[in-house]
Amino acid sequence: MKRTLLGTTLLATALGIGAYWAGADANYANAAPDEDPKDIGGGFRLIRLAVPAGDEVGNIVRRDAEISAGFEVIDRKGFPAALVKETGFDRTAWNKVGAEAVIKNAMVGSQIKFQLYDLAKGSKPVLSKGYPSGDQRKAAHMFMNDVIKYYTGIPGVFGSRIAFVRTRRNPTVSKNVYTAEMDGGNPSGVTGNRSLNILPSLGPGGEVVFTSYAKRNPDLWMSGGGGPTRVSKYPGLNLGGVMNPNGGSIALTLSKDGNSELYTIDTSGNVKARLTNNSAIDGSPSWSGAGNQLAFVSNRNGGPQVFRMSAGGGGASRVTKKGDYNQTPDWSPGEGEYANWIAYAGRDGGGFDIFAVNLKDGKLKRITQGGGRNTDPSWSPDGRLLSWSSSTGGIVIANEDGNNQISVIKAGTTPDWGPRRY
Repeated sequence: MKRTLLGTTLLATALGIGAYWAGADANYANAAPDEDPKDIGGGFRLIRLAVPAGDEVGNIVRRDAEISAGFEVIDRKGFPAALVKETGFDRTAWNKVGAEAVIKNAMVGSQIKFQLYDLAKGSKPVLSKGYPSGDQRKAAHMFMNDVIKYYTGIPGVFGSRIAFVRTRRNPTVSKNVYTAEMDGGNPSGVTGNRSLNILPSLGPGGEVVFTSYAKRNPDLWMSGGGGPTRVSKYPGLNLGGVMNPNGGSIALTLSKDGNSELYTIDTSGNVKARLTNNSAIDGSPSWSGAGNQLAFVSNRNGGPQVFRMSAGGGGASRVTKKGDYNQTPDWSPGEGEYANWIAYAGRDGGGFDIFAVNLKDGKLKRITQGGGRNTDPSWSPDGRLLSWSSSTGGIVIANEDGNNQISVIKAGTTPDWGPRRY
């Protein structure tokens, strides 16, 4: 939950748990180099999953499984017709096609019934659940969240939404804010004007906060499902607002007092606190998952670097120690070890790539390398997946190490991944 700094300021003024969840997939381009691979006594391993259904629900389940970075989804075209149409469960036959797990779905009255078979556990389903058939996407996502919980102990994040910007260049350049489910489905427009609407962020209740030039000044707006309302309209920048994960307050950059500084405001636009007071440019705030700290970007030491401070503005310390241009931090909202990571875009040579730094031990890992310009990282609600803007793939999702890269929204930029939905 973050938003950008210096580049936009210039514009404005001019599954990583256990053996099954370590998998890299060579079928996806631009995977991060295996500098420190997780060797699970024989290397990376994905669960070979069969989903025999050929309907829309089956397609959603397969897509979710691919995005999860934990499964190798077997092409259903190779399944014998008798196996696809079976009424029971032939464990031996599924073993022969190479499956280690099978997910089935069927309409039963007004419900969609799902079953997960773990072949290592026998011929009976290890999960069997039904969901209302009125919303097939929701039903498929909810079951896949349960599947992820079965294997990892933590529910999946399918059904959560990503806010992003789509640019039109005809008849004039305009930018509008949209949201979509994390797999790219169910897109919905938040704005629809000919202005510049930028830097969206999703709040804990699904609110979309963004900066818009609709009234000529870069003001902060918010949409909670109806028409957007203007929240902050101070003279100068009202930029990159992000709502505290506990609700109530919004961190953003304001230049109303001359310099670009970080403030918190309430949802009516009243200033609650000034967080920074420095001659440098400070911006790009991102809340920690607990809402008691903020990451931000400042050029107070020269080039832009990522810093952290308390939610009240005290005790700022530098986080990024390598590279001369680091920006757009996003603090992982995950729990436990996942809460220690901040992802950011760093310039390497002539281009930008995604990196992540561990606040506990200072470990730095590179998420992308090459493959175009990679910016604006945003973590999933559990911290096990990461999205970002790719100049070659639009909005891309990968696992926490950058493997299994999948393009989910081709005509989108500056993603912000919202909270769990189901």
